[in-house]
Amino acid sequence: MRRKSNRAKHKRPDIATKGLSSERMSRWRRIAPHSQPIFQTSVYNYPDLETFDDYYNGMIPDGYIYSRYGLPNSTELARDVAKLEHGEAGVVCSSGMSALLVALLANLKQGDHVVASSDIYGGTMILLSQELPRFGITSTFVDAGNLRELEVAAKSGKTKMIVVETISNPTLKVCDIGKIAKIAVRLNASLIVDNTFATPFVALPLELGADIVMHSGTKFLGGHHDLTLGVLCGTEDAMKRAGEFSTRAGTTAGPFDSWLARRSISTWKARVELSSKNAMRLAQFLEDQQERVAKVYYSGLPSHPSHKLARRMFLNGNFGGMISFDLKGGLSSASNFVKALSHANIAPSLGGVNTTISHPGKTSHRHITDEEKMKIGITDAMIRVSVGIEDYEIIEEDFAKALSAI
Repeated sequence: MRRKSNRAKHKRPDIATKGLSSERMSRWRRIAPHSQPIFQTSVYNYPDLETFDDYYNGMIPDGYIYSRYGLPNSTELARDVAKLEHGEAGVVCSSGMSALLVALLANLKQGDHVVASSDIYGGTMILLSQELPRFGITSTFVDAGNLRELEVAAKSGKTKMIVVETISNPTLKVCDIGKIAKIAVRLNASLIVDNTFATPFVALPLELGADIVMHSGTKFLGGHHDLTLGVLCGTEDAMKRAGEFSTRAGTTAGPFDSWLARRSISTWKARVELSSKNAMRLAQFLEDQQERVAKVYYSGLPSHPSHKLARRMFLNGNFGGMISFDLKGGLSSASNFVKALSHANIAPSLGGVNTTISHPGKTSHRHITDEEKMKIGITDAMIRVSVGIEDYEIIEEDFAKALSAI
């Protein structure tokens, strides 16, 4: 005899129609994923024309309409980085260079003038010196450590922006952001500080008077050489204008890179602190190799010209994870050193968990003249090191072996 099924008796009730209490339903609505999902969508559906009006009139908090206008992953990343930088708001862009471009073009117009550090990242130098002049925006490059030179370079009424790096790329000079910020106020100009090398765990430029802080999130923020984006931080008003320009220019970051970067934030501080610790030990080791190393650039060393300033300005005894050094013997020594490395790879980027090296003359600054390189201290024998978080002994053994090969 066939048994009667009990399926109907044990059928799960339809919670949408079984009258759960409002209190219980409210609790259920608060259930959320522990990790933010990736919002891999280019557009959002709207129920009617009136809701479009609500969005454009700002009546839908954190509302979204089209990916170029922003996505939840980039919104949350911007908030997280802004909080760490002690800023009111942030904007995420598709790369560090696009973030810088947004910061510049959102605030400058034809006829305006920029004063920038002469030993700034090569890409920034090219943008300011070769691209922006076509739009009537000119720049003067100065030694950011020479405050008198910086102020003299300003053009009466036309200098609207000062651009510097907390730690310069690749000569690792440290600029006095507090004093430069006071000069910017006297000039009625905005101060943009690239904090990529330092990160907010080494320095807080906004606290020192900067107006806008930028990051190449591709570097220490991302930390794994698997994403490309940039971040700006500052006041609500400054970031609103930056966000408007970013939307119009189409520099918005994609959801997956923003998601990856936000995931990396949880380890950002730990990575920077360990990288800084390893960098200090490696800088001391290199400084002791006077037979083969001509000069070491690292502000944690007492021999560095910016050491006292760095100790005063930097946080928690960290000096960052970047080192540069000059080898004796010129380009041939640099070439032999690179070939002899077995652990550290040569790569035209930085900030990853594994130690990498770069040759500024061949990569980041290859497009500037030899005269310009000489002026800012970039030699054919300069090696830039992004120190990773491996066991320090692995790094030193690799560098010792490579030094013995030159």
